[in-house]
Amino acid sequence: MKQTNKRQVIAVIGGGMIGLSAAVGLRQQGHHVYLIERGAAPQFGDEPELRVSALAHHSRALLNQLGVWQQLPQERLGPYTGMQVWDTDSFGAIEFHAAEVAVDDLGAIVENKVLEHVLWQHALAVGVQLLAGEEVIQHQRQQEQMVLTLASQRQMTVDYVIAADGAASPTREREKLPLTFWSYEQSGIVAVLRTELPHQGVARQVFLPTGPVAWLPLGDPHLVGLVWSADQPAAEQLLALPDTAFMHQLQASSDQCLGRLELVSARAAFPLKMQYAQRWVSDRLLVIGDAAHAIHPLAGQGANLGFGDVIDLLQVFEQGVSPRSLRAWERQRKAAAVTMIAAMEGFKRGFSGSHPALKLIRGLGLKAGHHIRPLKRFLIQTALGH
Repeated sequence: MKQTNKRQVIAVIGGGMIGLSAAVGLRQQGHHVYLIERGAAPQFGDEPELRVSALAHHSRALLNQLGVWQQLPQERLGPYTGMQVWDTDSFGAIEFHAAEVAVDDLGAIVENKVLEHVLWQHALAVGVQLLAGEEVIQHQRQQEQMVLTLASQRQMTVDYVIAADGAASPTREREKLPLTFWSYEQSGIVAVLRTELPHQGVARQVFLPTGPVAWLPLGDPHLVGLVWSADQPAAEQLLALPDTAFMHQLQASSDQCLGRLELVSARAAFPLKMQYAQRWVSDRLLVIGDAAHAIHPLAGQGANLGFGDVIDLLQVFEQGVSPRSLRAWERQRKAAAVTMIAAMEGFKRGFSGSHPALKLIRGLGLKAGHHIRPLKRFLIQTALGH
């Protein structure tokens, strides 16, 4: 197969943020794009959604380039200009502010369903052929093309298949792509909270012995998204508590940084694990986003890693796709994923537990990060996703 930048016929499987972004970008390049989503078209209501993402500047730049960022309802966006991180019962703490590196903000908290809905509508507008409520049950190669069979028994022939169908990707499983994974033996508990004090556009995170708690600023100055990552025994205990007792424990963990906290949504939980596909390209089939990699939500970089996959993949299809260019893309993105996985593993291990010596080391590290300017600038650039 020679390199070509001719119009391709591409099937994207999965209608989440990453799959939709890839579909829109490829369609805007002139390719014929199908997007197949086994669920319904994404919708959102008046109440804040539980699942949110912290989008770095490069992710926002992609969405702006696609013409999507401009369409997001401003009242549902939470740009954050600062970050506060501290270790419970310790002197260790660090603060970042956007002004320290001459930018307007460090990123923005976006409700996943809101972004997916706007992406879906934009995909429809630019001519992506959207197939909701459909599922691919088989794929096979036919000369230099791929033949997909849907649950409805419809068949389609395409040049490339891009699987963005999540961490439990059926496409990756059918292709038998080898997977490296381990469980963090933690659950992430999510909810929406109303705060007595305004969040002031600051993302906050405290490290407890059982895992980190994050308060992510939403568009409303008194609403934050909670992400409480807790070791499994602690998570099960927290989930079993009635709302009042749960909030009492959360209030005690917050150091009163936002005043009195009120639960304004249901609580939900999901298991935390790391996984990494050992192959991201199999001839004309590619995996991206959570289908290729899933990381600890500690720094909120999972979505940004997926958007990075899309940014680099769009360059490949723009310049001319070939086996060589896809292998180069795979190497580049796998390196980025491994670097992020290693960083998250280091944070997770370094900030777990309550041994006095470990807490001292953590405290000194955070203090150094706060006061040593070059190190702090590096940390801020990392938070920006650079």
